[in-house]
Amino acid sequence: MSEQRVFSVPFDIDLRPLSAYLWRMGMPHRITEVGDQQVLWARTAAEAECIRLVYEDFRSGNLRPLPPKPQLKVLIPVREEPLLALIRSPLTVVLIVLSVLGYLLVLVDPGMQYVRSLTFFQFASYGGKIYFALPQGEYWRMITPIFLHFSLMHIIFNMLWLWDLGRRIEQLQGTWHLFGIVLSMAMGSNVIQYMFAGAGIFGGMSGVIYGLLGYCWSWSKLHPDTDLRVPVPVMTAMMIWLVLCLVGFASLLGAGEVANAAHVGGLVMGLLLGFAAGLIARPVKNG
Repeated sequence: MSEQRVFSVPFDIDLRPLSAYLWRMGMPHRITEVGDQQVLWARTAAEAECIRLVYEDFRSGNLRPLPPKPQLKVLIPVREEPLLALIRSPLTVVLIVLSVLGYLLVLVDPGMQYVRSLTFFQFASYGGKIYFALPQGEYWRMITPIFLHFSLMHIIFNMLWLWDLGRRIEQLQGTWHLFGIVLSMAMGSNVIQYMFAGAGIFGGMSGVIYGLLGYCWSWSKLHPDTDLRVPVPVMTAMMIWLVLCLVGFASLLGAGEVANAAHVGGLVMGLLLGFAAGLIARPVKNG
């Protein structure tokens, strides 16, 4: 679905107060510069009409002030009806379902006869030794490892984070926006894991999760009034866990080998992507 153009105004009209008001109301939008005009865009025709009505009140001076926004104490700021949350987050739901199916496939296919078609590397076992080869034209292998999980703890941890972060990005910025982020994080983290760790069997959504976490953190620094904020204690805990994995603590706990390069690569990519997207979406300043 393409964006909807709501209105365009000259640069002598300061849209920053309006933009801050819209974000507080939970109305995603962006403002761009087109020629000598500022253009405000909405995701859908319905949202465009709502924003247009708010703008009329803004221009006439009848915009009602919003109450002060309370500090968020939890990662999920708004309670939703479960069915409504599912309907509003279709891609997040699909990613969770595919991940669960990937985990079940690993369980029922211990010999990896079918799992091997979804791993990053092609591999075969001869005489008790595994031989790896880079895929030849099988480009889906750059993405499909994110759906393979090799332990119950791993998939539960990842799906809880995916439901929280993915759902919020999807509802605030749109399904296609989340699709682009996940696709970028999946390919990037898997390729980085290969580049730094070499051939091996790896999988899981963790690289994407760290990418989404970095994206939300960077975006919220440029747009503090939006609901993508990650509380500092939560971000600190995730960074501590990342460091513990890097020094081998997860292996000592019996969690097996960890794809640390994918985690770090996903986080860095997410931070950069969130910063770039946040800059693009900032209101145009009069100059």
